[in-house]
Amino acid sequence: MAHSHGSHRHDRPVNNYNRAFIISVALNNSFVVIEADYGILANSLALLADAGHNASDVLGLLFAWGATLLARRRPTSRRTYGLRRSSILAALLNASFLLVVSGGIGWEAILRFRNPARDRWRNCNFRGSSGNCH
Repeated sequence: MAHSHGSHRHDRPVNNYNRAFIISVALNNSFVVIEADYGILANSLALLADAGHNASDVLGLLFAWGATLLARRRPTSRRTYGLRRSSILAALLNASFLLVVSGGIGWEAILRFRNPARDRWRNCNFRGSSGNCH
């Protein structure tokens, strides 16, 4: 919420979020790659699960970015509301991706109950200092 002190203001209108989306997607994606690599090296389902969760965050950012770009289009005679409802579709796609990732993680967990994997915790120590490592 903007407030003012006399003649000056503390808010700045932001007209273009593209740079913020690019930076956030790049940083999150690099974190996903590092985390997935260490999850595979450490044979850690927790790291792989967190990498999948962060990948869904990256995908959610991309869906939101795409939805904001589509929502800017002007209404036409065919689409009288424009494409402003694309944000709802982006949320549905993101939720669907989360369900698929959760199902894959759950399936792998069930398989590991049958045949437990030996964790390589030494590889996990470095990664554990910057995030989750269970």
